[in-house]
Amino acid sequence: MIFDQFDSIRIINLPHRTDRRAEMEGELKRLGLLDDPRVAFFQAFQFDEAGPFSSPGARGVYQSHLAILEEAAENGHRVLILEDDCDFVPDAALYAPPDDWSVFYGGYEASDPDDLPASNIIGAHMMGFAPDTAIHLSNYLKTLEYEGIHPPIDGAYVWYRRAFPDTKTLFAEPVIGYQRPSRTDIADLKFFDRVPVIRTAVAAARKLKRLLVR
Repeated sequence: MIFDQFDSIRIINLPHRTDRRAEMEGELKRLGLLDDPRVAFFQAFQFDEAGPFSSPGARGVYQSHLAILEEAAENGHRVLILEDDCDFVPDAALYAPPDDWSVFYGGYEASDPDDLPASNIIGAHMMGFAPDTAIHLSNYLKTLEYEGIHPPIDGAYVWYRRAFPDTKTLFAEPVIGYQRPSRTDIADLKFFDRVPVIRTAVAAARKLKRLLVR
């Protein structure tokens, strides 16, 4: 099964997002992974300035993925990186992919679903990497050359696969993980997430949407 293929599972989480952590723990419990020794929450990087990125949040996500990849490279681990707004389809634990892959997409949105390898991919909330790929990819991300705004982590993963087309990439079809409706920490907040009274109502609506999706 898919979760059995990983040596380590890391979940990116900001300390103040206790709501997301609690929801993620609920997902882990449902999958039988809550007390698994391979699983650990990773304290996400936070920045006051965006630097070359589109926002401080995008910078933090990028650096968090990079740090986890470096950890996996150092330990020789096959790693699953989850973002804390990842939910799983009910039978996610039963997904049994082939073992021979270098990059795994468990959840994503594709601009061209009929040609996933060549498609632009949005989302990096459920990503897996083989040990040798973690080494190569972490070095690539640290020295990424670009013009204008630094690409976000999901874009950088696409760039990497295009730069190295022999990379064995596995896409879950259909996806087994998807992003939970949640207040963003990457982009600027919408007005309804800034006003306390409205924010409470929106949070309730998101929980209802999550139940309907599942």
